[in-house]
Amino acid sequence: MRRNTPLITLLTGGAFGIILLIASMLATPSKAPTGYSAAAPSTAASAATVQSSSPAASPTLTAVASANAPFGADYAGRVHGSHASVAISIHGTQVIAYACNGSVVEAWLKGTAIGGQLVMTGKNGARLSARYDSRRAFGDIFADGIHYTFSVGTVHKPSGLYRATADVRGAMIKAGWIVLPDGTQVGSLESDADAAAPSATAAPPLDVAAGTAQHGSTVLRVTAISGVTGSGF
Repeated sequence: MRRNTPLITLLTGGAFGIILLIASMLATPSKAPTGYSAAAPSTAASAATVQSSSPAASPTLTAVASANAPFGADYAGRVHGSHASVAISIHGTQVIAYACNGSVVEAWLKGTAIGGQLVMTGKNGARLSARYDSRRAFGDIFADGIHYTFSVGTVHKPSGLYRATADVRGAMIKAGWIVLPDGTQVGSLESDADAAAPSATAAPPLDVAAGTAQHGSTVLRVTAISGVTGSGF
């Protein structure tokens, strides 16, 4: 019996060692078990990461986009130091203007509106150069050999620019009206009955609501020119 005592002690110690090893394995799981994969970040977290890594919108590009956006406006008012008036309609990059003193001085002009600058020309050397923004247009006009300066504000219907053309007994009639914010009308009518020297006279009263004007026995159909809507361009 005493001869077996060392063997029993050895077996007992070995069994105890195995038990400790198993307990240690169960208490400390593997850091990366087979088949483990990290959970994907949430959609919101991914979006936040992408957004934070992308560059912020450029203020310069935003300003350029605003500057190039379609623009429409109508302006009207009296010129400085004269009974003449001017009306301007801008639609995008196109612009139409009319200057008139209610009788013999008048000029229709067309041109471009780019980057706050108006450049326009008309018959008989008429020209207009001006600056503009969303509230005001100001600059110079040359019409019938006369130089005018102006600074006029934006207007809304019924104020603004109106035009009519008609063929009356073989003569082409062209009339224009500027309706000022106080309701005053300034207009001129030109007829090419005498092709050598077309005559201009004061335009007949304009019925803004009806869109007509009576010239003798002829009813003129009048068109409103508006940069806001693009009508008349």
